[in-house]
Amino acid sequence: MTPGQDQPPSRDARPLSAAENELAASRRQIADLTSELEETNRGLIAFHRELEVARQAEAQLAAIVRSSDDAMISITPDLVITTWNPGAEHLFGYTAAEMTGKSKQVLVPEPLLGEFGQLLRQVSSGQSASYDTQRQRKDGTIVDVAVTMSAIRGPGGELIGYSAVYRDITGRLAAEAELAAARAQREVLADRDRMARDLQDRVVGRLFGIGMNLQGLASRAGQPELADRITVVVTELDLAINEIRQAIFAVSGRAEPAPAKTNLRDQVLALAAEAADALGFAPHVRFTGPVGDIPPATGSQLLAVIREALSNTARHAEASAADITLTAGRDVVLVISDNGRGVGETTRRSGLGNMRDRAAALGGSFRIGGGPDTGTRIEWRVPGT
Repeated sequence: MTPGQDQPPSRDARPLSAAENELAASRRQIADLTSELEETNRGLIAFHRELEVARQAEAQLAAIVRSSDDAMISITPDLVITTWNPGAEHLFGYTAAEMTGKSKQVLVPEPLLGEFGQLLRQVSSGQSASYDTQRQRKDGTIVDVAVTMSAIRGPGGELIGYSAVYRDITGRLAAEAELAAARAQREVLADRDRMARDLQDRVVGRLFGIGMNLQGLASRAGQPELADRITVVVTELDLAINEIRQAIFAVSGRAEPAPAKTNLRDQVLALAAEAADALGFAPHVRFTGPVGDIPPATGSQLLAVIREALSNTARHAEASAADITLTAGRDVVLVISDNGRGVGETTRRSGLGNMRDRAAALGGSFRIGGGPDTGTRIEWRVPGT
């Protein structure tokens, strides 16, 4: 057979019978069903995996709820309790069997029912609710709790219940109250200290100046009766000053409110200036060494000694000059001298015991005697540190 000629028909190329066509169609249907079955099987496997993950998550959540120290409960829209964890049993005293199916309002103290209703309306509207309140235990006692409440909604967004988490905040509130009390106490102590300083720096100083002015008037009064009356008034002022000082000590809890180091020099000069009217002259003041480094407690005692010494000079010495010398070094040495009537009058002078006690309290010494020529010399010496 030469190329280009038609091939003879094959003996196998014959029309299929009806039975063969039906068999072929069945085979195709079986293949399609097999493919669909495999696809369905893959879907079932994926669904099973998702279901298992959901079950594990649910089991984990349930374990968290069971093991939580916080009280966790859920309720229906009608306020019927559906779940009650061990934390709720511990906090409120009811078992799950006692509370499941009961109204949640049994936990709400009667005065707080209105507050609870407002809370439900807030949560139902989609707002969050977290605040401190109180609830009632099985034994009737009231417990302070922090509550967080939220709405539970279905697939379509409909409200199907509420969840509530309660935490006992009794310890927290007690700690806050203790902290507030400590803060208030610090404020009270600060106020006391400020009042003590005001009394010492203003009131006592002013009374001291008034007394010295009156003493100066008494020395110039022409009538003995008038001088005696003025002296009585000055004595009463001294008693008032001592009483105020005692009150200052009681309020502040310290020997005396301490002046600042940098103000000591100015305060000594101010005391000398205040005494000028009562003395009839201004005392001469000298400073030697780092007076600004004198400790505040020492400075407080030193100022009191100067007040008392100048007051005595004005009342008893009949002096025409006085010197104040303050030396700061290893020791703090205060020397006050005048040219008055001398040590013979010391038995009549007040405050000498106070000066000696103030020195002794700081580990120092106090001496009184005659001046270089005449008059009186006081030496008050204490350690510098």
